[in-house]
Amino acid sequence: MAFIPKLYFSPGAVSMAAHIALEEVGAPYALEAVSIKTGEQFSERYRRVHPLGRLPALEIEPGVVLTETPALLGYLADLAPQLELLPRGALERARANEWMSLLASAVHVAFISFFRPERYTSDVSAVAALKVDGKQRFFDLLRYVEGRLPAEGFVLGERYSLCDAYLSVFFLWARRFELPVDELPRYARLTAVVLRRPAVRRALEQEKVGQLFALSA
Repeated sequence: MAFIPKLYFSPGAVSMAAHIALEEVGAPYALEAVSIKTGEQFSERYRRVHPLGRLPALEIEPGVVLTETPALLGYLADLAPQLELLPRGALERARANEWMSLLASAVHVAFISFFRPERYTSDVSAVAALKVDGKQRFFDLLRYVEGRLPAEGFVLGERYSLCDAYLSVFFLWARRFELPVDELPRYARLTAVVLRRPAVRRALEQEKVGQLFALSA
């Protein structure tokens, strides 16, 4: 019997991007929830999957695990090249990698600095400062994203890509934390378009995050 890839995820976490990608590809997969809220990612069992205790992780074959969202999105897009979930051309693919690298190395890091500042410091006063400064840095980066987004279409042009799904995760987080997303009209428009995709809705319904992100039925 063929092995079915398994995605380790936490509802509403950045693993949503990989979950959406799996739905877009349409290949069979299994899900295993790992609750960040309860610290389950640091359990001995999950650390055998991902020693750093982070999500997402995709077990491709028994004992073969792929981590880091940009890597997962690239791998999954290449499983179904006919769908062009990421561009094929050299420059276009580099541009996609540019966006995914920005999200992973800067935007996500800024979010974590205020959402889970204890990851970076155990100093109480530093934790308090990060909660304030990190939130501002996170929103400043979303403003930067807003400035680079087109008025129409998608982030890479006329075609939807997994970059759009990845970008939408951070907009939903900003809205959840009541940041002034009304200042980001292009980002809001893009996220609204992404949320209408059937694959995206299936992934979010499976994660049961409609109430968390105030999504309409």
